[in-house]
Amino acid sequence: MSADRTPVTVVPLDVIVDPENEETVEAELRALQAGAGTSVVVVHVRARVVTPRALHLLLRARERAAAAGGILCVAAPGPSARRVFHLTGLSRVLRVAATVTGAVRRHAGAGCGHPGGASPRSRAIPSPRRPGPPRPARSLSRLARPDRTRRP
Repeated sequence: MSADRTPVTVVPLDVIVDPENEETVEAELRALQAGAGTSVVVVHVRARVVTPRALHLLLRARERAAAAGGILCVAAPGPSARRVFHLTGLSRVLRVAATVTGAVRRHAGAGCGHPGGASPRSRAIPSPRRPGPPRPARSLSRLARPDRTRRP
């Protein structure tokens, strides 16, 4: 079945997950995953803040999806939310993309759908600086505080 015809369930995550609401959010997500009847579930993270509790919740949801033979992807439109996924190394594990469409593409093995869009592996590696005359060092003396211990 092609990626375009794979049934997808989109689950919005609008709240900041914290210790007080983690169980409730996870129960709702579990119920939506169980009732989805699709092999691909995209969690649309619309909260600007992604907490460690939310990361753990999404990892557990991914494990449940994998155990049921499904796939869990994450769509995080907010740049700060995506940055958290990238900095923690979970952007590949959770198949994070900027949009729901990008997350579905990510499930199919394409790039992540971020603006500027090539996948990290297809980006060209910048060449090292060419050898040449050394650049003059900039003096930091302009930033130094004047020595006030000596008197003229």
